[in-house]
Amino acid sequence: MTTSAYLHHQRLWHKLDLLCRLGLGLAPIAAEVCAVLRALVGADAAALFWLDEEGLPEGFHHEDSPPSVRNLFLNEFHLFTGPGETNILALARPEGPRVGRLLSPDAAHYRSNSHNLLMRPNGHHYTLDLRVEVPGPSGRLVTRAVAAVFRGQSTGFGNGFSAAEACTMERACASLQRAFRLQGGPSSESVHSATGHVLFEASTLRPLSADAQALQLLQAAHIRGLGLYGASATALPADLLSLLGLLPGQSRLMTVPQGLLDLRTRPLHSGSQPTAASTTHWLLTLQLQRPRQIDVVRRVVDLPLTPLQREIAVLAGLGHARSDSLALAGVSNAALKKHLSAILEVASASNWDELGRNLRA
Repeated sequence: MTTSAYLHHQRLWHKLDLLCRLGLGLAPIAAEVCAVLRALVGADAAALFWLDEEGLPEGFHHEDSPPSVRNLFLNEFHLFTGPGETNILALARPEGPRVGRLLSPDAAHYRSNSHNLLMRPNGHHYTLDLRVEVPGPSGRLVTRAVAAVFRGQSTGFGNGFSAAEACTMERACASLQRAFRLQGGPSSESVHSATGHVLFEASTLRPLSADAQALQLLQAAHIRGLGLYGASATALPADLLSLLGLLPGQSRLMTVPQGLLDLRTRPLHSGSQPTAASTTHWLLTLQLQRPRQIDVVRRVVDLPLTPLQREIAVLAGLGHARSDSLALAGVSNAALKKHLSAILEVASASNWDELGRNLRA
């Protein structure tokens, strides 16, 4: 490996660790994590599935699935849960090796729906999988994520991936485990981006119409039973509010790939005096919020800094006080002054506060 390739890989490892230490969980950082894993292993694509504290599937991000495959997975999940199916629940079981259970699959795998309806249409022939376990509420290990990287059939390796690449995935596990520990900094700011709306009839709560942005947000949320890729507003399910975990008048913040989805419902009334009887419709507003911490990490990793200097710069970007960074970065005051001088020059900032503002901008 050349020096530049080595430095690039080290930067990728540091980016993975910094992202997972934000304390956001895996959903908001899923796209970045998949891109890093794919680059580190040298795969064609990557996917990430996260599970709740009980070990039940909660969400996923797949880099290159066509819309038809995503719809099938979300709307017909039962096709992939039968005996012999290599589904996420099977890969999440605490049995067998933590890495590479699909490196040498048996003949049943190639006859399964999981392979023929999901993997083959994606162009995937080889899979390198990783089970991520953390201590659960009772102290026992619980699988909280399954990560996978994929390759097509044309490869120089007999089973698609080498032992060295399996070791790379194994190394990533330590960082991914940190995503489920609360280590986030004081900054909780989010960039509010896309906003969409869905209109519901008051008495039946059936969706009547939705704008294009709402459809895109619902598609990207990857909610089971809600595969809407290529669909129109007329295809919205009658129990949409239930699938979103909402009742009229409720709001919730849902972690989704790319960030947080803010869901809010409010009544629309007829007449000048709003009463329960005058409620004619309910309006659901969906707004995607991207945590600024993710952008801070991305910007810091792009700067020509040493690993320690990146750690210091991220602290500024996350809103930590300069005085707190001594203990958090584990450096002396003299060392901090030296490293901060180099960071400020590279980041075109004059002081700690300006550095933080620039990284959060």
